[in-house]
Amino acid sequence: MQLADVLDLDRIVVDVSASSKKSLLEKASQLLASAPSGADAREIFESLCQRERLGSTGLGHGVAIPHGRVNGQDGVTAALIRLRNPIDFDAPDQEKVDVFFALAVPDQCSDVYLRLLADVAERLGDAEQRQRLRAAERGEDLLNLFTVEAGPAAGS
Repeated sequence: MQLADVLDLDRIVVDVSASSKKSLLEKASQLLASAPSGADAREIFESLCQRERLGSTGLGHGVAIPHGRVNGQDGVTAALIRLRNPIDFDAPDQEKVDVFFALAVPDQCSDVYLRLLADVAERLGDAEQRQRLRAAERGEDLLNLFTVEAGPAAGS
C-alpha cells in the first residue's frame, strides 16, 4: 500500500487555522472520518488523543504525524493539513508545527500501518520535501507530492 492509496484530495487542506493541539486533532478527526472507510470522528479523535498521551507525534522541523488505531475503522485513511500559523505540538526540537499528516488505521492493522508511518516520516524528514509542502498553494499540489514521488527512488 502506498501513501497515494490512502490520501485523497478531499482530505487535504491548506492554510487552516488551529489555535491548539486539541483543535488540530479535532480537524484531523473530521477529515479522517469523511473517508468511505472512516470511523466516527469522535472515535478517531479519542484514538489520536490517546496516542498523543503516550508521547508527541511531532517529528521536529515543524512536522507532526498524529496517528491512531481506531475501532470501527474499515481501512487505512490519511489526511494532510497545513496550518496558516504554526502551533505548539510538543515536538522534540520545541519548534512549532505547521505540517500534519494524520493517519487512522483499523485496530488489527500492523505491518501496513508501520510501513506507511515510516514512509511518511522519511518523506517529511527531508528538508527539500518539507519546503515543497510549505510552498504548495493548493491541495492538488500537495497530493501530487505524494503521488508523483511515490517510489523510494523518487527525486534521484
